[in-house]
Amino acid sequence: MLFDLILALLAALVVAVVPGWFWAGLLRASEDYAERLTYSAALSMALLPAVALIPTRVLGMGVTLPVAFVCALVVFLAGLGAYLRFGAAKGEDGPILSVPVPALGLPALVLLVPAFGLALESIIGGLPGQRVLVLVALLVLAAGLTHLFVSSRKVELSSGIDEEEAPEAPAFPGPLLRRLLFPAVLSLALVRGYAGPVLHDWPFIRGVDHYSHAVMADRMMTVGKVEPYLIYPPGFHTMTAGVSRLSGLEPLEIFPVLGPALLLLPTLALYVLAKRLWGWEYGVAAALLSVLLGGTYYYFNDAMYPNLVTSQFLMVLALASLVGVYSAPSVRNGLLLALLGSSVILYHPVASMYLAVLLALVGAYFVLPLLSRHRRTGVALLLSLTLLGALSVLYAWNTYDLGGALVGGQGESATGDAVEMAVGTQVPYEIGLLTENLISQPVAWLGLLGVFLLADEGRRRMGLPAAVAHFTLFLWAALLFFGSRTSLTGFPQRFGRDLGVPLALLGALALVTILRSLWSRGRVASVFVTCVAALLTVAQVGVHAARGLHWSSSPSIQMTMTPQIAAAGEWLEGHNTGGNIVVSPHFNQVPSRMMLAMGHYSALQSFEPVQVENPRDLPPTGPGPLWDVLWVVTHPDNQRTDRILSTYDVRYIVLYKNMPDRPTHDYWPPFEDRPNLYRTAFENRDVLIVERR
Repeated sequence: MLFDLILALLAALVVAVVPGWFWAGLLRASEDYAERLTYSAALSMALLPAVALIPTRVLGMGVTLPVAFVCALVVFLAGLGAYLRFGAAKGEDGPILSVPVPALGLPALVLLVPAFGLALESIIGGLPGQRVLVLVALLVLAAGLTHLFVSSRKVELSSGIDEEEAPEAPAFPGPLLRRLLFPAVLSLALVRGYAGPVLHDWPFIRGVDHYSHAVMADRMMTVGKVEPYLIYPPGFHTMTAGVSRLSGLEPLEIFPVLGPALLLLPTLALYVLAKRLWGWEYGVAAALLSVLLGGTYYYFNDAMYPNLVTSQFLMVLALASLVGVYSAPSVRNGLLLALLGSSVILYHPVASMYLAVLLALVGAYFVLPLLSRHRRTGVALLLSLTLLGALSVLYAWNTYDLGGALVGGQGESATGDAVEMAVGTQVPYEIGLLTENLISQPVAWLGLLGVFLLADEGRRRMGLPAAVAHFTLFLWAALLFFGSRTSLTGFPQRFGRDLGVPLALLGALALVTILRSLWSRGRVASVFVTCVAALLTVAQVGVHAARGLHWSSSPSIQMTMTPQIAAAGEWLEGHNTGGNIVVSPHFNQVPSRMMLAMGHYSALQSFEPVQVENPRDLPPTGPGPLWDVLWVVTHPDNQRTDRILSTYDVRYIVLYKNMPDRPTHDYWPPFEDRPNLYRTAFENRDVLIVERR
């Protein structure tokens, strides 16, 4: 596994980091190597799939080794040429919103002490009750409103008390600690990802969706498209195909060693955005809070890698670029926004929906005011959004059948059917589960407080671009919150998993503000309350981080694999001479997709009858093949079964006998009881594979 890790990391550097290095220097001025590396990875992920899709679409070929290497080289050399021709990006490297909000006053801190005390007690004691959550939320809400009121009174009086009570804090942290803090946070994110797999899972990997991603990556390597397996953008699977070609590892060998490293992406993205807004210490605080997010770990634990890459990495950096356009409108900032924003469409449809709605609101509410009062900013924003939209349409044209949707009489598309199937079928998370497990209590309460601090900071700043930047951040958080509370969005649970990202950003503003309050001057009582509030804040974060690390180091309930099932998959791969296989359905589509991935097949998928009758996640082939599979596994001795096996060129029928994470339906005995019709090709404790005589 260590050798596989080294191979996968080297290939990932070549495919997903190095190609964008000079593009990052060209488009974003920064002396911070962590920020440069983050933008390099994001631009590699944005540009390389777009380039690789040219030969796959035009020539109908897969992502071969020459295609993967040449596309990475083309992106790298194009960036180098542009960098040499136009030079590095110029501009201020400091934060856009550089003045910190005033220290929290005594009235607000008095309310925060019992709030954070209750929160800490509930974190230590386990899942909190509904009344505790409501009480903590009300206390934090009251503290935020109190801070706004007191701060507004001080501004009106203009008495200079602010300068006396909240002098400029000394340099924090010191130079040595400053060099160590962010690497320590990155190490914490890596430990969170790798501890569980290293201790319990290797050579397998926790999660369920990585089998589907393996099938789609395999299709990208062979035929250059993921259809008709699923309706899915090709970006993530194009990148996986490139890593697979360059490393010589199959996708199912890459995910166990490289999947945990993806937890670094939200940490890096939030660091970059918060640092861009307010400064380095806010960036480190946002990165630290990202390690607490349960939604982020959920994506890893369920192998929902494209969700993590888009809504918690590319979209965050696109928003950082959008804020950059507000503050310093230029061709380079506009191009950076267009490239990163449009790349989201290449990776995941739900994150694309987030960004499309958010940018539509930005365009509707901000473009005209900026054009009238800040013409240069308004023009830059309008042109950037226009280019972003054009690239998005280009990327989505084939994936989502936009041509069929626009042509009269041909508007029925598989994408539209999939969206229609999803709306209203997913129940929003219960608020206690959302707060405790998906967001984490420290992030939830600090993020709620951060909303009021953001409002206070925005009120103190004059100028339309700064106000637009503040309101964009608020819109982002509000969009995800309201989307997580209604099933009409189709994906309320995904909105809930991603809600922690903007809250972590706002929570960083609150966390640093509370710590800066320690330098406030005042009476002994004020100093004492400030110290208690800061101690409770740090304790919340520390206890929840320790509990999260303990949980992530434990065995995963999402482990669907056993050595016996893996042996059956290896046998299928070794005996794959074409055709298709039928896999018995069990509880959901995962067991079927698991065998398809291991055997290097992409059809036929298997679903339970209730899933076919109440569809949400069906392949674009429609329900017909799914009913045929159900017929075969329930009617082993039937003329229609013979016709189905012949029509789909079915070589093997794979029947589960045992599974580690769910009960199995005994489809296998009728096949074993008919040796005159079916020959046993492979059998062990968990799997029976037969072929028709």
